[in-house]
Amino acid sequence: MQKTVSVIITTHNRPDYLKESLTAVLKQTVMPSEVFVIDDGSSVSYEEVLSLFPSEQFTYVKVPVASGANAARNLGINKSKSEIIAFLDDDDIWDTDYLEQHIAMHQNADAVTSGYRFLETPEKIHINPIETITTEVIKKGNKFCGMSGVTCKTSLAKKLMFDEELKNSQDWDFFVRVTLENAVFKNIPKDIYFYRRGHVSISTEVANMPMEKVFPRLKAFKKHRELLGNEAYNDRVANQILSQIGKKNNKLGWIALSVREAGLVATSKVILGKDRIRKKFGK
Repeated sequence: MQKTVSVIITTHNRPDYLKESLTAVLKQTVMPSEVFVIDDGSSVSYEEVLSLFPSEQFTYVKVPVASGANAARNLGINKSKSEIIAFLDDDDIWDTDYLEQHIAMHQNADAVTSGYRFLETPEKIHINPIETITTEVIKKGNKFCGMSGVTCKTSLAKKLMFDEELKNSQDWDFFVRVTLENAVFKNIPKDIYFYRRGHVSISTEVANMPMEKVFPRLKAFKKHRELLGNEAYNDRVANQILSQIGKKNNKLGWIALSVREAGLVATSKVILGKDRIRKKFGK
């Protein structure tokens, strides 16, 4: 018997994007049993877009005050009654057989990820060939996908929930905790959805970030410091602090911060590694 699926779409101030993502959900070859659109405290109206869809095909939930994507996902998890939960950010778009492929994989899995292509450049595809995700694999970083490419048994999602204190690495933290439950975590090595980069890239945001803003971005690593071990922890912290260092102002200040937080060895590895890449490609 085919498993039932709840879809949780999180959205904030992007009704036009929601129109595309919700359209894709409602055109699946295997239809979900319930769809929740969780509006995380938007200041713009969704009424016009929502009126385009039959009201019985989804449930719209408006959160009064924006609390972040993880809080919105947790609200959807608590409302879900199906066997599997599929997560979707409003700016990404599934292929029509996305749920069909995930449900098939769930015959022997507790959680599933999948590959994607970039919406702005569809010829650019991201596929990880690894088919089984273990703690050893994921502790090196999330090289699979964001939450729009993830499905999870509802019972497991309700047990784990999302850490609402994390402002980044939310997917990585969730993946780590899935593996620590000894759950069967599988990956579909195919691109079956579109990932939207958006107008302001993450790299631009990181390059222009004030120094004090980096500390919340280290929370996920600090949370799993024991699991990572000192060397891997320092490497992850140094990489985060020195991300886009070539575009940042006050480069020496950022390097000094990395030395203080991650040590000289990890800092040197990042800087020397970036130098080698620049020399190799002439950048």
